[in-house]
Amino acid sequence: NNPIAQEARFKVAKASYYKGDFEWAKTQLKVLKSSATQLIANDAQDLYLLITDNAIEDSTYTGLKAFARAELLHYQNRNTEALAAYDSLLVSQKGKSIEDEALLAQAILFEKNKEFNKAEQNYIKITTLHKEDILADDAFYRLGNLYATVLNQPEKAKIQYEQIIFNFADSIFYVEAQQKYRKLRGDAIN
Repeated sequence: NNPIAQEARFKVAKASYYKGDFEWAKTQLKVLKSSATQLIANDAQDLYLLITDNAIEDSTYTGLKAFARAELLHYQNRNTEALAAYDSLLVSQKGKSIEDEALLAQAILFEKNKEFNKAEQNYIKITTLHKEDILADDAFYRLGNLYATVLNQPEKAKIQYEQIIFNFADSIFYVEAQQKYRKLRGDAIN
């Protein structure tokens, strides 16, 4: 239960994921999900869910392999190549379960590159095409932040935060969305 050993095991699992060895990655991640280090446990849980959720529809892992490759390029700061890999993935896996993950990851990279209108379009696609999926609240929250802080569209930001407040009460973004909504509305916040 040494935190350094857990971090090393997570990095091994992540490397296996990047290489496309998803079964080995899942084996490592199962152990780490009960980790004493909360950050490692959360990261392990997220990666484990990504693999298992996308294996249900695609037993050959075609989409997940392409997504892992794009994520690796992103991790290596090869952003132009990563964006191209996400574009290719979004064409080949249109309508598949990996699509929302790819849209979100690409949107985050668009924001990093200050391509805010492209990020907005990706978030909108998630909130319209995948509004029942696990990443919908993430997209609503990020879109709200984009409208509030970068695109200077507070009314649109409020609409995104409202979506979280009314439709995603169990979201990790719920409390922050409430606070940001109230601030945009002009409420006095203690």
